[in-house]
Amino acid sequence: MKFPRFGSIIIGVSERNKQIMKKKNKKNSPNRLKCQISGKERMSNKTYIADKGEKFGVTGNVWASFYLNKESYKGLVLEVEAGGIDKAAEIYKVEKARVIKWLRYNGRGKFVKQDPTQIKTTPQVTNEPAAVELAA
Repeated sequence: MKFPRFGSIIIGVSERNKQIMKKKNKKNSPNRLKCQISGKERMSNKTYIADKGEKFGVTGNVWASFYLNKESYKGLVLEVEAGGIDKAAEIYKVEKARVIKWLRYNGRGKFVKQDPTQIKTTPQVTNEPAAVELAA
């Protein structure tokens, strides 16, 4: 059996060694976003997650807990368009509030209309009697 001499290139790393090397090099990052519907993960960074959370007025961890990838988001939008939020919540087996947050945090929120009873309105104070007195 001949051994390679100094300076020669060894070609052919076994598949098993490649797998072992991959496992050793892979680190568990806290900046992985996991889709809440499909379960697929993707890498991200602290700044992106923090900025997204700040944009919606929550922490980065809260925003990440409602993260959906693009494919899942599009599927959810189709379900909401077809049957409404209640039907989508029933299909995905989650509460209605979670579906609303999925839509709000992952899209532009155009599918989430606020309930008119939940919108706080301030009574408008008009000075009509004073205007009438000045006119008279």
